[in-house]
Amino acid sequence: MADRYDGHTPCDETERDTNGNNTRFNAGENEGPTGSNSNLQRRSLLKLIGSASVAAAVPGLSSVASAETTYNGITFDRVVDAVDDLGMDPNGNEPIDSAYESALETGTLIEFPPGEYLLEDDHYISDVSRFGVRGLGNHRRDVQFLPAEGSAIGFFEGGGPGPYTVENVSFNERDDEVSMMYLDIRSNKGVYVNNIEFLGVTPLDDKNGHSLAVDVWDQDAVGIWENVYAGLDKPAVKADYPDGVAFFRAGVGHEGEVILRDSVIHERNSAATRLTAGPGVTTLENVEFVNNQNANIRFGAGDHPSKVSSATGCYVKVDGSRHSGDAIRVDASDNGYAGAVFRDIEIEWTKEAGRGVIALPGWGGHGSAEFHDCTVHNDGEKTLTVNADSVSPDDDEVIIENCSFTGSGRGFEAADRDGSVIRDSCIDMPNASIETFDTENVSNGGCGEDTNGGPSASITVTDKTELTVELSGSDSTDSDGDIVAYDWDINDATYQGESVSHTFDSGGTYSVTLVVEDDDGATDSTTTEVSVSETALEKHLEIRGTGITTEYAFEVSEQLQPVSGTIEEWDDVTETSATGYVTETSHSDEFTFDGEITSFEFLEGEADVFLDGEQIDLTMDRLEIRGTGTVTEYAFEVSERLEPVSGTIEEWDDVSGTSATGYVTETSDSDEFWVEGEIATFEFLEGHAEVYRNGDRIYPTERTLKIQGTGTPTEYAVEVGGEIEGVSDTLEGWDDVSGDTANGWVTNASHVDEFTFTGELTGVEFLQGEADVFVDGEEVDASAI
Repeated sequence: MADRYDGHTPCDETERDTNGNNTRFNAGENEGPTGSNSNLQRRSLLKLIGSASVAAAVPGLSSVASAETTYNGITFDRVVDAVDDLGMDPNGNEPIDSAYESALETGTLIEFPPGEYLLEDDHYISDVSRFGVRGLGNHRRDVQFLPAEGSAIGFFEGGGPGPYTVENVSFNERDDEVSMMYLDIRSNKGVYVNNIEFLGVTPLDDKNGHSLAVDVWDQDAVGIWENVYAGLDKPAVKADYPDGVAFFRAGVGHEGEVILRDSVIHERNSAATRLTAGPGVTTLENVEFVNNQNANIRFGAGDHPSKVSSATGCYVKVDGSRHSGDAIRVDASDNGYAGAVFRDIEIEWTKEAGRGVIALPGWGGHGSAEFHDCTVHNDGEKTLTVNADSVSPDDDEVIIENCSFTGSGRGFEAADRDGSVIRDSCIDMPNASIETFDTENVSNGGCGEDTNGGPSASITVTDKTELTVELSGSDSTDSDGDIVAYDWDINDATYQGESVSHTFDSGGTYSVTLVVEDDDGATDSTTTEVSVSETALEKHLEIRGTGITTEYAFEVSEQLQPVSGTIEEWDDVTETSATGYVTETSHSDEFTFDGEITSFEFLEGEADVFLDGEQIDLTMDRLEIRGTGTVTEYAFEVSERLEPVSGTIEEWDDVSGTSATGYVTETSDSDEFWVEGEIATFEFLEGHAEVYRNGDRIYPTERTLKIQGTGTPTEYAVEVGGEIEGVSDTLEGWDDVSGDTANGWVTNASHVDEFTFTGELTGVEFLQGEADVFVDGEEVDASAI
């Protein structure tokens, strides 16, 4: 399993909000997140701020001004520039404490231009509300706060009423393993912190035990933390627990909700997250944890009246380096909290020995917990995959549903936790046992196999008018999910959407490709050809309902287009075929086409069919006798029924019942008929013509071939389009006839080899000498064949 974080260098990328929208901050210009995330942010902040003055709406970031300004849902009385207005040194030479302290008052937003800012003292926010700091750089690292060397500085200290905001800045703890920056940003009314990073080497906890103190003291308030990064440049100093600084921490006073989303926390000490003691709740969304000491995800369910702690879409890697600890530790600090929920968590564990990949220790006193749609790979030889100790709460079951477990590690234990169950899951762990868990529908192999059936792409031409074609992908399917994206490539033009329209520059046949993607990321593609013409197609076909539900299907030999406004969504039209339904007499499906109708059938019911306004019976076959340039008289008879195709028969042609005689001459001259049954007899009384049935060339008559000697020994080779047979009493033992070829010898004029054949005479070659060639009694020029 590849490491998810390999090559992860978010410092080189533009920061994004949770919807993938760019969030850039430029001096003198503000560009904020858009989309649903902004609305969520606004709703959350309006709630967390409570009685603070708040603007009615937060569509984006307001422009910098010294007057009242609303930003991130907080109304500030003033916005000041750290350098221009407050005189701070952006070069990191002179400390900014005095200027910072002077501006640290209620209703102030300080904007920091790119640079380094040196701090020597802690700064208390105990009596300050509606206060914020934001960087004006293009990247969070453009604005960096540094502690005086050897110092541990509280950028915010002591907590306060709030609300507070910090955005687009970094805290550089240097590399001396002593210097430190931290934020005690606990509050009553919550915070909004976005796009911040801790750089350098976080030291031991000689002064402060946490990098971020995040308690929300009011039960109805929310603290939102987005795009928080740590450990991407350097790990914290290596330490043994309990030494070291915890990263994201809330204590007994936490009563509201803390949300941490879209963040990356690597190689921290004393737990990457720890929110266990207070009754408030924790929400983690899409957070990446790698090799954090003691525990990566550590929280309890809380005791909130309407919320419960949860983690969704997170990734955890533990390989045993840095004394890395539990991937998940469900811990209530012995308060008896119950009901924490974990969804879509991916864990990679290779540490040999540990308490458990997922641990619910007895001393933590946490009751029930649920795990849904999680993927765990445990190669820890001495590590339980799930280790749930006995606890005092009655509500203590551990529920595992629709999860996948693989690896060589140990198994599952839930001591004295009645009702604990693993269901609808897969366990492919040869060294794992299941103790005290019930199991329901648990398989023991094949975990990790892709069970997504994937989508199937389908293109339907719903309408076509000269050079414009309407296309739909609505017939595309996904048996076990939903199609979420349709991407079209039409003659090098690209479109998105289930249905699209494209106008070509000129007539012709073009490729159309559709790629569909399902909600699990699987894709499928299909390509078809679309023909368009600058002029309307020649023939018109109408299928008119007769009062009953009728399904039809037909094909044409060249090109087919639906007539706009007559085709419904359930009808399916391709370049040369169509299937559809008609019902009432007022209901007609109409088409234009070139070529011939090569097949037609009613799959259900029956309808009236009109070709160029004349009613026809398309359940009969179409027979065409096409001239080849010579006067040809034909005669034929069919076994059941015969009707002429209007406009193709001349006055000298005779059609009667089941028989017909007539003449054709030029290649543009065709006599056409509707026929039912077999062709009982067919002969050319004069000349020869080509015969087609439903567009396919047929050979209803046998033809004769004579090779006549001219007085010299002649060897010949003959090839025909159908089959050839020799007239037995004319051939000698050395003549050879097989399939569609014949080889033999003739000499004098009385020496004739005779054959019957079907199809065309496609080749006559004299390998030695020369002879006369007669087809159907007429001499032909062999060199012209």
